[in-house]
This record gives sequence, structure tokens and C-alpha cells, in this order.
Amino acid sequence: MPYIKANDGRRQALRDGGIALTAGELNYQIFYWVKHYGCEGNHLTEKTKQFIKNFLGEKPNYQKYNDMTGALVRCYAEIKRRLEQDADFLLELLASYNDEIDKYEDIKIQENGDVE
Repeated sequence: MPYIKANDGRRQALRDGGIALTAGELNYQIFYWVKHYGCEGNHLTEKTKQFIKNFLGEKPNYQKYNDMTGALVRCYAEIKRRLEQDADFLLELLASYNDEIDKYEDIKIQENGDVE
């Protein structure tokens, strides 16, 4: 679980819905919302989708997709471990990006060639 320093303003920015700049910040942002608002209901899924969209930006790349998927997996594990809540919505969100990531990978195979 990433720990964002308390004295530089990033925690508050993330709590207020600011754009996460790193995978650690995305993890923190999602975990904070789950901790304070619970895993129930569609509101959290929609909020998390917005956090992810903001994190990925207009032109996601391999690193952003990789960081996002890693943040969701680790956040899921920490919610289960520390909050003892079921956060399956995170795994469902992760799966919902498979087609988008697959398309990105196919484009890059065409542009750069496949693994030999």
C-alpha cells in the first residue's frame, strides 16, 4: 500500500478527486474512497472509473495500462486484508479494460512487430 506524504498537499488533492500521477497515488485514491464510502453501490464503481480515466489520460501507453492494472490488483488485496471488505468491483473494472488493452497491444504489434 503506498503512503502519500501528509505534508505536501497530494493527499488532499487525491481525496478531492485530483488526477493521480503515479500508480501509488491511484491506489491511495481508490483505497481512501473505499475506506470512507464502502464498496457497496454503483457510485464507487463510477468514481473509480473516473479516477482511472484521469490517470490514463488522453493517450494511454503501456506503462500507464500496466501501472493501472497493478494498482487495481494491489488495492483489491489491501482492501480485503486491511478493511476486510469484498472489493470484487475492482477486479470487474480490471477485466473491463481487457478489450481496450488488447486493441492497444495489437496496434503496437503492427507498428513495432511481434515478439520473435
